Amino acid sequence: HYSSAEMTCGNRYNSKSLYKIKKAFEYFQNEKCDLVVCLGDLIDKEDDHKKEVKNLKEIRDVMNEFDIRTFVIMGNHDGCAFEKSEFYQILGEKFTPVFLSVKDKNLVFIDTCYFKNGDHYKPGDTDWTDTYFPYIEELKKQLSGISGSTFIFMHQNIDPNIREDHRVFNDSEIRDVLEKSNKVKSVFQGHFHPGNNSEHNGIKYVTIPAMCESEEGYMVIEI
Repeated sequence: HYSSAEMTCGNRYNSKSLYKIKKAFEYFQNEKCDLVVCLGDLIDKEDDHKKEVKNLKEIRDVMNEFDIRTFVIMGNHDGCAFEKSEFYQILGEKFTPVFLSVKDKNLVFIDTCYFKNGDHYKPGDTDWTDTYFPYIEELKKQLSGISGSTFIFMHQNIDPNIREDHRVFNDSEIRDVLEKSNKVKSVFQGHFHPGNNSEHNGIKYVTIPAMCESEEGYMVIEI
């Protein structure tokens, strides 16, 4: 939620997020991490799109200071400010998440910044509670075509223990696909700022606390 605002919503310290991103990457570097995944909402809305572009470039430049492979998943606040193509054009192609399979471990990245009508989020006043994943069948085919332990990364939530207004509209359909694959071990999410950890039908759901509200809105996992 990086922006020029010192604080929004009473507890989001937006302008401090750039410093926190650098602090997180320093930690990842010290831990010799192989990959960083940012779960979305890099920026927050400004009164001028040029400021939003500037903010996103500043984040990109900080991440580029470190020699760690990094993927960025688009969040709803990113979708309020940028077309998807512009978002990744500014960040650079190397930040675009792609399916990874290393030593029978699979990483799958899901974009849930869609409205229930199937349209992708676009700049403007986005209703953040209207969130949907239209590619259920494609996900089912992808999971059926891989073997080994699989880990899912997304911005919005499908954890049934998270408040409904933060969950994807068709979250139960997505969970059903993940569960029936018998391959998915964990789902990593953002969006719900307090964070959460739970388990449902054999899959662990980890929601990372929002960096704008937490001093340590990041974690290291080993798979």
